[in-house]
Amino acid sequence: MTRRWELPLALGVGVLVRVPLWTEALRTPVDGDTAIIGLMARHPLRSATMWGQPYGSPVEAWIAAPLFVLLHPDAATLRLAYFLLGLALIPTAYALARALDPRAALPAAVLMACPSPYFMLLGSLPPPMYPAALVLGAAVLVLAFRAGERLRAGERARGVLATWGLVAGLAVWTHLMTATVIAAAAWWLWRSTAGERSLRVRASALAPAAGVPAPASAPCWTRAMADPQGFEVVSVSGRRAGFLEHLASVAPRVHEAVGGLLGTHVPLVADAPDHVIAAPAIAAAVSVLAYGIALVLAGRRAARAARSGDEAGRRALLLLAVAGLVLLAFPFPLRASAASIRFLTPAYLPVVALVTWAAVAAAGSRRAWTVVLVLAAAHLVTSKRLLAAWHLADRAAPPYLLVDLGAVRAQMEAHAVRHAYASYGPAYRLTFDSGERIVASQPWNERFLHYPLPYLDEVAFAKDVGWVLTPGIASDLPAPRTFEEQLSRAGGQWRRTIAGDATLYDGFVPPFAATVEPLPSAGAAGDGDPATLVRPPVSGATTFSLASPRALEAVTLIAAAADVRLPRSMDVSVSADGVGFEVVAERRRRGEREDLRWVNGHPQYVLDHDLIAIVLGGRTVAAIRIEPVQSTDAWSLSEVLLHPAGRAGAAAGWDEWLDPHLSWPERRRALESHPRRDREDWYYRWMLARRPR
Repeated sequence: MTRRWELPLALGVGVLVRVPLWTEALRTPVDGDTAIIGLMARHPLRSATMWGQPYGSPVEAWIAAPLFVLLHPDAATLRLAYFLLGLALIPTAYALARALDPRAALPAAVLMACPSPYFMLLGSLPPPMYPAALVLGAAVLVLAFRAGERLRAGERARGVLATWGLVAGLAVWTHLMTATVIAAAAWWLWRSTAGERSLRVRASALAPAAGVPAPASAPCWTRAMADPQGFEVVSVSGRRAGFLEHLASVAPRVHEAVGGLLGTHVPLVADAPDHVIAAPAIAAAVSVLAYGIALVLAGRRAARAARSGDEAGRRALLLLAVAGLVLLAFPFPLRASAASIRFLTPAYLPVVALVTWAAVAAAGSRRAWTVVLVLAAAHLVTSKRLLAAWHLADRAAPPYLLVDLGAVRAQMEAHAVRHAYASYGPAYRLTFDSGERIVASQPWNERFLHYPLPYLDEVAFAKDVGWVLTPGIASDLPAPRTFEEQLSRAGGQWRRTIAGDATLYDGFVPPFAATVEPLPSAGAAGDGDPATLVRPPVSGATTFSLASPRALEAVTLIAAAADVRLPRSMDVSVSADGVGFEVVAERRRRGEREDLRWVNGHPQYVLDHDLIAIVLGGRTVAAIRIEPVQSTDAWSLSEVLLHPAGRAGAAAGWDEWLDPHLSWPERRRALESHPRRDREDWYYRWMLARRPR
């Protein structure tokens, strides 16, 4: 067989063994993480990180974007992108093994075509970022070998080194777990310049590689510097556990994760600790023994070869170092556990190359094929068990928890609800599966506190808004009964619809009209211009008196300043005579998620402390008092808006009055050119439209 047919043959084997798993993946709804990648593929330049998260790159979205253009931007095309990424590991294994010995290339590619069951899972239903990170990490090693060869020969390697730097930057941007691979490859490049006498000359030779990774990975480290949550994936301590406590719990069980990497077991979905499929005893034993013996032989042969100056031996030592560094780093991140096999995956491609190289070097190609076929058979037996489990699994049950959202989506379309609040997974799934005809967002970031969400402002700005609660999925959102109790306290009207595993709340009618009047006695906070403000004293009460007592349906407080807003802890009181005051609203620090209020005509949890509407129910008001509670934080007030009683019915004024298809810049221009200072929702929308994007 000629060399040019080797790689197509291995890819063909990879496709053949994966088709049944791909079929099961195609009938599995996308989860929230995968839906984010699909949405990013539709908007490939909107974010430098995975949406709603301070880390990760859009590389996988960039890969899917051309497929979305050529085919259709749906779940099947998104799955295809991940199928192709899984197949891309086959040529990377081929290239790594070929760098050691050309005879090991095809066996390594075939072994990667029939890999450990965990990689069969990653090739079908992967968690985002990991497939791209693995391909990029392997490319870093291959490019390091090529650049090192040129450097040792005294040739200029600027192009290869610059490419290495670019790929290394993309790899660490995509996932920080690739840092161990990049560190080992960088050491290899440095050693490749050992023939130079001057450190300055060595540094100059490597300048093309050294200067590129930092800018290529800039979105990763600049975001992480601005928000420390960006390093959470590799954090070694936190509120959940201290460093030593965590290390003591994980280190004794590292062998379990290693076994999962090599094929002793495989989770139903990536790293689900309670849903694991064990390999047959003989298959597990064969996998562990074959990999273990081959790696021992590879280590011994690499050491001997390196001492004799053999280039293949030195390269094998580098791959052993990569695998060792990955294993050494594994127990330290707080997110690591015995089930976190994904954090060991950067070691697998080097292991595959080493196993086939050791067999070829020890006894020729025939022995290598024996090892590969034995391992492939063991892997496929367990993968068949995984396939059978997927075929029988209920996608709405753990560990998937991919409840059917078709019923609730149909109800939303029937009720003309185009925007909604929902928990993490359902929100992104509703948005992606509907082709963004429905836009849903978490009401707050459930994973990374205060980190911006891509669709939250869009939903908050809209009028046709609903709430979708899925009590069968664990989340920070309230249960339906709790939500209804909070709605009852807020007043107004709503409609509840049970739709399969979800409950839809829509048809919201606030207990007061949108019509408002600024309070003139509030000075700059009563001039109808939200760009002006007052900064009351940080302690003590601030009181605003009305010209004469009036019956009010509600009062709205607005703080439009970007830096200082309403107090996080405060009491709002009203007085009918200006002497005796009654508390009508209480806000407390960290209690925002229990304080449901009417904003822009629908219920929201006001986490930004920018607009608080207080229902008064027609009571007579002569003065309004705002008093921070146990707080010395500065605060501001842009407008005090009065909702007069009897001016209009409770439902009046909350209908849409702005073209819903405008972009954010167009909305801002429309709101500024045609101000509607007699509407509460104009002020709120004005604030949203001015936020930086």
